[in-house]
Amino acid sequence: MNLKYLFDVPDGVYALSHSVGACTKSAQLALQKDYIEPWQQYGGDAWPQWIGAINEFCTSVANVIHAKQSEICPQPHLAAGFHAYLTAICKQSNIASEQTILMHQDAFASMGFVVQGMASTYNIKLALVEGDPNSMATWKQYLEKGSVLACLFTHVHSNTSVKSNITELVNLAKQYNARTMVDIAQSIGIVEIDMKKWGVDAAFGSCVKWLCGGPGAGFMYINQTNLKSLEPDPVGWFSHENPFEFDINHFKYADTAMRFWGGTPSIAPYVMAKASINQMLSIGLPKLVTHNLNLKTMLLDELTSNKTIKPLQYRASQLGGSLCLCPLDIETTSLALDKYNVKYDRRDEVIRISLHIFNTQEDAEIIASCFK
Repeated sequence: MNLKYLFDVPDGVYALSHSVGACTKSAQLALQKDYIEPWQQYGGDAWPQWIGAINEFCTSVANVIHAKQSEICPQPHLAAGFHAYLTAICKQSNIASEQTILMHQDAFASMGFVVQGMASTYNIKLALVEGDPNSMATWKQYLEKGSVLACLFTHVHSNTSVKSNITELVNLAKQYNARTMVDIAQSIGIVEIDMKKWGVDAAFGSCVKWLCGGPGAGFMYINQTNLKSLEPDPVGWFSHENPFEFDINHFKYADTAMRFWGGTPSIAPYVMAKASINQMLSIGLPKLVTHNLNLKTMLLDELTSNKTIKPLQYRASQLGGSLCLCPLDIETTSLALDKYNVKYDRRDEVIRISLHIFNTQEDAEIIASCFK
């Protein structure tokens, strides 16, 4: 299966979808049709068309993660949605003594920064679980200490590609009355996600990676069961049930996840992301997953003698879309990858590789040869 013609892929072997997915041609067309043309034709009267495009974006995201459109709210990035959600649950909980936000040591650093920045104002603190992210015993040790307001689970960890057992972790956290949140930035579009099965309170994601939606198109999911009791900070006119009412003496939260939206939104990122998500849905997410797994497995089979995978106890099917590899001689491997124009990145002693639907078996073979 070679669907490279649907994308504008940089020269060489592009293996950076864990960072920024390749630009889809449909996103470029949508930018002109759904953003620029309404602006040109209607100017300040383009808002109905733009808001319509945002609603379509929310519907597309909902279709990927098995949620409802009303449970999705656009956000510029992960940290923004996470911060807004924490303000809402902190206010709702009437915290009298310091509460803990629990996440794993390998969680995305930005999420930890959010908690640390809010600590003194909202009376919360950050605690980090170490070791195997799927060790229920370790998570339980922290939960048993009490005062855990919420747990943030990372579905796929960016530095290892280890996939968390979200259903089991969520069930454990609920036994201790902790709110449950999931970071799906590294998994959406390449690992199956089902909010209905998970039963989480909230999730935060981005379209910039496997969905090939470009930067700026983030989102948050809020379980409709808890939605109407949440009153986040800050708010803006697009948090209002009727953004165009313009009555400064009357504010009422939207009865959907849009209460988390805030002030005047960006439009272009969501227009492009919507088109890219729909492109992925048209291809078929199961096809993306299968293609990625086949290429990962083939690559790993070539590397078994070098013991390059980190951590060693996980198989390809237990990982997200990426491979985080530790070559025996990282400098030599890096030089080889550069020589063959492989687009990858490196974090300390780990080389991160991602193979998408536009990658081929030949791409995987080239990468494998560089590790030998």
